[in-house]
Amino acid sequence: MNYLIKHIKSTLSLVLLLALVTSCKDYNDLDTKPVDTGSADFSSYVAVGNSLTAGFQNNALYQSGQEFSYPNLIVRQVNQSESFEQPLISNPGLSNDGRIELISLEPLQTTRNNAQGQPTNSGLERPYNNLGIPGSILADFLGKDLPGAPYSARRQANPFFNVVLRDKGNTQAQQLTALSPTFVSFWLGNNDVLGFVTSGGEGQGITPPDAFNDLYQGSAQAMASTGANVVVYTIPDVTSIPFVFYLRTQLEQQGVITFDSESQSYQLVSSQGNFPIYIDVDGSPQVMRKDDFLLLSAQSYFAEVQAGNTPPPIKPQNAIPDKFVLDGNLATQGIPDSELEQAAGAVAQYNKVIKNVASSSGFAVVDINSIFNKVVANFQDSGGSSGYQPNGVNLRPVPGELFSFDGIHPTNRGSAVIANESIKVINQSFDANIPQINIAKIPEGFPVAAGN
Repeated sequence: MNYLIKHIKSTLSLVLLLALVTSCKDYNDLDTKPVDTGSADFSSYVAVGNSLTAGFQNNALYQSGQEFSYPNLIVRQVNQSESFEQPLISNPGLSNDGRIELISLEPLQTTRNNAQGQPTNSGLERPYNNLGIPGSILADFLGKDLPGAPYSARRQANPFFNVVLRDKGNTQAQQLTALSPTFVSFWLGNNDVLGFVTSGGEGQGITPPDAFNDLYQGSAQAMASTGANVVVYTIPDVTSIPFVFYLRTQLEQQGVITFDSESQSYQLVSSQGNFPIYIDVDGSPQVMRKDDFLLLSAQSYFAEVQAGNTPPPIKPQNAIPDKFVLDGNLATQGIPDSELEQAAGAVAQYNKVIKNVASSSGFAVVDINSIFNKVVANFQDSGGSSGYQPNGVNLRPVPGELFSFDGIHPTNRGSAVIANESIKVINQSFDANIPQINIAKIPEGFPVAAGN
């Protein structure tokens, strides 16, 4: 099995290699010419969301990443950045288990910086314009209780609530209203399914679609009552983020694993032959099939395999732990109860709700789900060589290009993609002519560990 282990090691290195290309270009050349925003009024722009809105990158919230949050990039394009306030955090930022940083190119290494940054503008007397709270779910916008999870408990358990909201209002909705917004971007709902996905179905549960519908209806009413122009965002497919699809894809492309059409299952490839791969599904070992995804968190598992501390998953008793796999429809063929089906089904219903509510409320919609799906399809069809290609830049949906090291949150350039897609919708919906961002000028900005 040494042949297999070497391939696994090279694959893990490749995941890191993608994050080593940095840009020498700067993005300080602000254009102060008047911008035609049509009927969209950005004089009081408020962005509501979670970590994707906040500018969270590489598993942390820190100022050099926040400066490239997609809302901040939008206000730069409409020359309103001076009035747009974010809860800025000094390096290395705030994180539950450390910011992911680069140590060296040779050998390829990253590390977790567990030091904590501090808020630098917490004395702002009014609410922040960027109300993106990492870890927040849809129910948090209005401060709604959920069965077994009252809002007060959720807020107390998540330190980012106090960082963003402080004492300027108990909920995002209250602070939004206090700012008398003229334009609102609203992107919540990701975390209503993401915690389930990233834990391999072992962690946070999925918000039931019926409850999601009620919460979104209530949120829409609260936003509509402000009289602001509103843009909302759909929820990405769970298999469109590299945290879910990337490791398996790379293992296939590297020839470490192969899909056997006869048995309809994955096998490990070695000089001694091919061996069935076993995964744990709710305590039961099953062979790995086409709709099973190895999560990016499984890197730690494979590192232990490579080190000889964990036996390869070629026997039922050595199955890959459940928390490292988002399982599809395996032994229970015909019963739509797998982790993947539960998550994908929820996302599909969430997006139906979002589009229906937006239509009835007169909100514009940025269909991030469709955009990301097209990027992933392009990546897969090209054999992993192509992705989103703006301004002569090729951003594949992998860590270090469209996504940051954590495989979930966008890089600076990934945020610029979201900003540009938002601007397209704003221009069309509000008869505006806001210029697109030249993504080639956006620095990639990967954090480097001290002393390297």
